[in-house]
Amino acid sequence: MSERLGQLDLVFVVDNTGSMGPYIEQTKSKILEIIRTIKKEELCHRLRVGLVAYRDHPPEETSWTTQKYELSSDTHKIEENVKKMQASGGGDGPEAVSTAMNVANRMEFLRDAAKVVVLVADAPPHGVESGDRWPDGTPDGADWKKESKVAYDKGIVYHPVGCYPEIAGYQKAVETFQKIAKDTEGIFFPLTKAEELVKLITGIATEEIDKIAIQAEILKELGVNMDEFAGAELTEEKIQSLYSRIKSKGMTKRAIRAAPSSASSAAGEFEVSEEEVNEDDVKEALRQLKKKS
Repeated sequence: MSERLGQLDLVFVVDNTGSMGPYIEQTKSKILEIIRTIKKEELCHRLRVGLVAYRDHPPEETSWTTQKYELSSDTHKIEENVKKMQASGGGDGPEAVSTAMNVANRMEFLRDAAKVVVLVADAPPHGVESGDRWPDGTPDGADWKKESKVAYDKGIVYHPVGCYPEIAGYQKAVETFQKIAKDTEGIFFPLTKAEELVKLITGIATEEIDKIAIQAEILKELGVNMDEFAGAELTEEKIQSLYSRIKSKGMTKRAIRAAPSSASSAAGEFEVSEEEVNEDDVKEALRQLKKKS
């Protein structure tokens, strides 16, 4: 498989306000475990990790609004950046989510890499709730709806993680993060236990790596390499034929899903399951290949 397909750029966008303490501490203590797990994946030839920490805009928050740590494959640098996160402050309920998305979308992503953002939050962006200091959106003009479109156009997939119980205290927070996920081809994950965050992040990463495998299989079926893919004509009929050939091979993917609730398994826990590749997977893989080529 082409080395160009084996690259994963993973960005954490994390709310650093006071209520996020348990989630931040779990991320800080387990970040190297997450990196080591992802690097063991055969298809992951190059992993880079970036971080955007955010709080709120002044005067609601007087320390800072966002802090960006650029994508890097240096695990020591990543660890040091994550250790700098501290949960404090926050002001009113909504936070600087839109601005953080704007910062994340401008990270130095590699063109050929799979681009994934894990957004960890327990409060909505400005402009979606009543009682917001900025009911029309952020004071700097950032807009989560526009940033979702920018991400989609760049091939960046957002997986928002909603931290409970805090996020349930808002009327439109979950709906907003679900919309961000839908608009960027990602998934919204409700999380009730901070210790599940590590499993969730590694599961999201392995799912993205399996998407790389689907892309590789598509190139193989088309008989082209990455450089030649841009010139391939893909009518709806050809896409259907391509999917049928992949389906006939019984190709599977790993997917992170909510674990079934039971007496011993609480809501908000996750597991990695194996599923058959479906038509939507093939279409999304084609879109990502187009972005890379």
